[in-house]
Amino acid sequence: MDRVQLIQQLYAAGVPSRAIVELLPCVETGDVTPALLDRLSAERSRIDAQVSTLVQTRDRLDAIITTAATAMNAGLPCPR
Repeated sequence: MDRVQLIQQLYAAGVPSRAIVELLPCVETGDVTPALLDRLSAERSRIDAQVSTLVQTRDRLDAIITTAATAMNAGLPCPR
């Protein structure tokens, strides 16, 4: 993966620049320390939590869209 693209993806996922700087040597040379591995695992867990929240939000939005579309097709106002 291109280094710039990786950095952009990590920033977009909310990984702090300090963590990115720490992990780049691992990506480039394969060098890893237990502390770095712990840091990367923590960032992955944080991202997993974000993904879970986004999925729940998407599912609720899907339900609202379905309800609103059904009401619209029946000529009714959107239920509150």
